Amino acid sequence: MRTVVERRGKGSGAAASGNRIVTRVDSLGELAGAHPEALRAIYGAGSPTDPADLGEQPRGRLLALELGADVFLAVRPLVRLLAGDLLPWKGKAFDHGGNGGANVVFGRRVARFRAEGVPSALDGRPTLALRYDEPAFKNPWPLRAIVDELRTVGDGVAVGPALVPFGGALRPLFWFGLERI
Repeated sequence: MRTVVERRGKGSGAAASGNRIVTRVDSLGELAGAHPEALRAIYGAGSPTDPADLGEQPRGRLLALELGADVFLAVRPLVRLLAGDLLPWKGKAFDHGGNGGANVVFGRRVARFRAEGVPSALDGRPTLALRYDEPAFKNPWPLRAIVDELRTVGDGVAVGPALVPFGGALRPLFWFGLERI
């Protein structure tokens, strides 16, 4: 992982110190088990993902549980274990054109989604959203309610939250990543 400090002038949206820290990620392995707030900052510095940059079937990893943020140190070993090969979810497969795709579970394409550029539910900045609510997809509830967001944070590496409706807004449930293989 590389960290770059950008110096920004007044009125540029930088923090009061005038510096903004931007982290570029070389692989998802660097982020497995990261604190949700660290992932939120890395995601915030990213740019909307273009599915073509990830390849047809990027590998996926669970990175953090948002609900475990309060007990981060206790949950971290479990998340790192699951980030390996224990989960049946292996990533996503994008259709040609990148406007949709499906999750890859046990080697099969399931849980179809449509992909679209939208403002993020977290910070309002542009992101790639993956939505499961198309009636034609016949995804079961509660999957239909989930919205995944993705931003590119390195060459062929994207991260984002899986969001669920709670209290009238979309809230992160967990953080995941995809990387080109």
